[in-house]
Amino acid sequence: MKKQAYLIFVILFSFILQSQSPVQPDPLKTKNMLLKTNRLLGMNHMAVKNGKTFTGDFGRGVQYERYAKKLYLAKEYKKAAQFSFRAREFSVASLLANKAKPTSDGTFTTEEKMLVSPLPELSDMDKELTEQNIPLPTDQDLLAGNLDITI
Repeated sequence: MKKQAYLIFVILFSFILQSQSPVQPDPLKTKNMLLKTNRLLGMNHMAVKNGKTFTGDFGRGVQYERYAKKLYLAKEYKKAAQFSFRAREFSVASLLANKAKPTSDGTFTTEEKMLVSPLPELSDMDKELTEQNIPLPTDQDLLAGNLDITI
């Protein structure tokens, strides 16, 4: 009887763990997600340079992507994907503010959405960036130099 109860517990526990996110992050999926975001931020760089509309979203996108890169290199793939996802959201907002149309890199696939699920609240992510001392660059500062987001 104890063995049956233990077996049921193990099965239920593993089912609960797997139901957290149907797609498990791995290095390749996460790297592809970061690369898409990097390309979009590169496009964003040109759009802000030309449009001169400084909303702060470009800086936040780069901040989030820099931290995503750091997490990826530390093999924290799920968190890296989540921060890259948010970076792409900021980049799209900045592109639209600068009257530029996002490329297909600005869209999220179903797999990417499942990969980052459940997505933490922005306030929690901002708090983590502050705790990790990841600086928030201004849009204007980023126009002058390297974005430092390549993997």
